[in-house]
Amino acid sequence: MRAAAVFALSAAVTVPAVVHAPAAHADWTGASGITLDDGRYRLSLPTNALWVKVSVLASTAPDAAVLASTEALTASSYNWITDAPFALPAGTVFGDYPVRVDYRLPGETTKKWTGGTYSFRPHIGVSEMSWNRATTSYDQRQAVLSGKTTLWNPATGDRTAAPQGTKVSLKISTYSGNYGTITTTATTRADGTFSVPVTPNGSVQSGTATVVTAGTVNDPDADAYIPSLGVDPLVYRISANVNKYRVLAGTNVQVTGHVQRYTPSGWKPFAGAPVVGTGTEPGYNDTTAVNVLGGATSSATGTFSFAAKAQYSTDFVYTSLRPSVYIQNSRAFDRSDIVVPQQFTFSPYVITLDEHGTVTATGGFNGYCTVTQPVQLQASLDGGRTWRVLRSGTNNTYCGYKFVVQGYASALYRVHHPETNEFVAKAGPSLKRARTDTRFSAFTISPTRPAVNGKMTVSGTVQRKVGGLWKPLAGAKLTLVFKPRNESQWYWVTKSITTDSSGRFSYRATAYEDGSWAAYLNTTGTYFYSETKAVYIDAR
Repeated sequence: MRAAAVFALSAAVTVPAVVHAPAAHADWTGASGITLDDGRYRLSLPTNALWVKVSVLASTAPDAAVLASTEALTASSYNWITDAPFALPAGTVFGDYPVRVDYRLPGETTKKWTGGTYSFRPHIGVSEMSWNRATTSYDQRQAVLSGKTTLWNPATGDRTAAPQGTKVSLKISTYSGNYGTITTTATTRADGTFSVPVTPNGSVQSGTATVVTAGTVNDPDADAYIPSLGVDPLVYRISANVNKYRVLAGTNVQVTGHVQRYTPSGWKPFAGAPVVGTGTEPGYNDTTAVNVLGGATSSATGTFSFAAKAQYSTDFVYTSLRPSVYIQNSRAFDRSDIVVPQQFTFSPYVITLDEHGTVTATGGFNGYCTVTQPVQLQASLDGGRTWRVLRSGTNNTYCGYKFVVQGYASALYRVHHPETNEFVAKAGPSLKRARTDTRFSAFTISPTRPAVNGKMTVSGTVQRKVGGLWKPLAGAKLTLVFKPRNESQWYWVTKSITTDSSGRFSYRATAYEDGSWAAYLNTTGTYFYSETKAVYIDAR
């Protein structure tokens, strides 16, 4: 939209058709103006104005002379912009001059605004910028930013090179896994150009260049935008192996392998590559390695070797290169399977030693028994210095186990779990279990041929083993049993026979009929069971 003056011809006199009546309303309060870098003037004024005239005055005095004026303006984005810079009279001194704006809005009279200033000064700024390459890369991380500065003279309209030594402030927005800003200053050469090396360690997103040494007269242009600079990601491939499949948490597994990179001449060994082993699969957007287990720098031939410390949560070792803007891990990694046995606890178990020397152990695991686990019942005869396996087995569906095995007279017993892929090797608490050996050193019946229902004397001696020697067992309770001829069943006769202080006993029994007689020890929790040999009595 253009503002235009309308003229009518009458009697050879040119008279504006617009009538300049006294202002009936207050001036529009939103007016403002600014001098553009190319010398044009931008005025903030409603774009539906019927007429706009901008004048540059010699001073702020009421009768100041008009140095230049124009009605050639174009409406653009809520503003009016002069079609050309103002041409002030020759010899006009560089400086800032007052601006008067005459305008008329629809339905209003002609109004005036005098709050603006026109900058009649040389304009200095950055006009061109470019990079010496399209991208940075793993090997070429530095790029050179070049630019050109110019000086525009409003008196002549000429645009020339900025003076040598002009300072240009550069603010460069980068991305190297994290966003950052590089701030530096360039100095122009005699032809107004400048160059500055930049190491973004990634890409350049944007930036600005601003002249900071404009002089006392020159007017700096608005910021010039720095072009973006991309990244050429590196292409690589990697292979790795581990020296063992099962490893305890907190201990090392050795990872070895080879890494190559793709070059214009094909795949080549990648020397100096930052190799890393992680317990988490590398992600495409990772900027740092996650759950690092270990790492190394590859050799001149691309080989590497490092110790990876496994954790309880480790199921795999992912070998790749440390991520960066140049290296994206999802493009290449090698996975090595490992297992790390987990910690667990035994539920309290029970181990008993009965009078016949039988050891019974029952218990279970606290945890998930998704896989059958090996379990051992062990015994030590030397106070826990060495252990021998009495019986091996596995847990049942409910994580429980039971062992029944012949044991020792005196020993330490425990339950042991050998190391598996699921659980660590672990032994439960040691429990002391012991009994004392006993024996019948003598057992006689007299007379040997008693009458039927006649009396006979059953006597003998009971001993216990102490320190390898047999000693009398005083106060022992004995049971006397009888088995009739032609029967297989034994019947007890009495359970109240007691040995004296010498371990001897004597009991008057009735010879019921022909049959076998024997005695055995009523054991308690401290003695092993013992019995006599059967004695056959032929009753008359």
